[in-house]
Amino acid sequence: MEQTLLKILFDSTELSYYLENSGHRAGVFYVALNLFRELKKRDDIQLTFVCNFKRYYFMKNLIETVPEFQGVTLLKEQSVINKFWGMLNYLARNCSRKIVYGVLSISRYYENLFYIQNKNNKKQIEAFDVYFSPFTPPCKEGMNSNKIKRFMMIHDIIPILENNGHLPQNPRLWDYRLYHSINKNDYYFTNSENTRNDIIKYFKIDKSHIKTTLLAANNNFYPAAENSPIEGKYIFSLCTLGKRKNLEFGIRNFFRFIEKNKIDDLKLVLGGSVWKKYERELYNTLKNYDKSKIILTGYIEEKELAKYYSNALCFIYPSLYEGFGLPVLEAMQCGCPVITSNVSSLPEVIGDAGIQVNPKSDEEMIEAYEKMYFDNDFRQKCCNKGLERAKQFSWEKCASELLEFMKTNCI
Repeated sequence: MEQTLLKILFDSTELSYYLENSGHRAGVFYVALNLFRELKKRDDIQLTFVCNFKRYYFMKNLIETVPEFQGVTLLKEQSVINKFWGMLNYLARNCSRKIVYGVLSISRYYENLFYIQNKNNKKQIEAFDVYFSPFTPPCKEGMNSNKIKRFMMIHDIIPILENNGHLPQNPRLWDYRLYHSINKNDYYFTNSENTRNDIIKYFKIDKSHIKTTLLAANNNFYPAAENSPIEGKYIFSLCTLGKRKNLEFGIRNFFRFIEKNKIDDLKLVLGGSVWKKYERELYNTLKNYDKSKIILTGYIEEKELAKYYSNALCFIYPSLYEGFGLPVLEAMQCGCPVITSNVSSLPEVIGDAGIQVNPKSDEEMIEAYEKMYFDNDFRQKCCNKGLERAKQFSWEKCASELLEFMKTNCI
């Protein structure tokens, strides 16, 4: 008997940032990219891209120019208005930052308050079995259809926690559509049990409609001790440089640690893009310290990251909240010992393979720095444990669990 292919619409909005070295190419982007790469290998599904209209022409260009996207069909945008706004965003891509954000803000305003649904778009969408999004909520035509099953990844509830447990109320913000789209009929994936419990708590989702699928690091992350990108000893941190990442805590205690122990042969390397709204606060923080001890690398290409992890004395990730914490897993897979927080999902990732600290305890962070710097045997044990623990995570396993959950709920 011939096997029926599961027809999946894969929301490629995050993938449309493939050629852009910005804060968008962070955790969620790589989740989308690695899931696409894994799902593309499967012969039991039919994969088609769909993209938010603002990024439609960005994605269209990628399919035409980037080999790994070629051969995958992009669902055609049928709305003339949507194509107008999409083309305007695409044409503005090389303009000044003010123009880019101006066009984006106006098109978001249209999307949130004046969006006109298109019956042809809806008809196209309803020809599929599944609408799957690794991050972006479905378009309104997809949300208002009862003929397609919707599955969406919810990576965290950070904006809700930052708003004292309340849903975002400003329609102009990206997270408004995301959290207001969550409902009791659709199905959801989370990257950790911690986030799953958060979603059940705040949205009263039936437990049978939400599944944890742990993420993975890809094969670009491996022990690569040759050609260190930084001269001398260094401690490494990688994240989009925003307040939640608790970098000021890591920086402050790094300097207390080296001053306390009179250490002069160590640097702190901060990798990642800076979110605009946090830029001034970060640089004001750095003014208080010896700049010769801090290296800001900016965005680092994924293919170069293994060298940064592998040659570091240790990796620090003192975040206040994470839906998963992929850099921790990447570091472990490179054989780099890790100091991370003991909150949210991070204990699920690191287990006993490194040091967990209270992200508000200066004393614990300084002690962790000292343990990693002075105890070579302990640091090597962390390397070995991290490498073994990282083997428990794989994109193949993640994709298989996704598809199993989809098929179970599409019968």
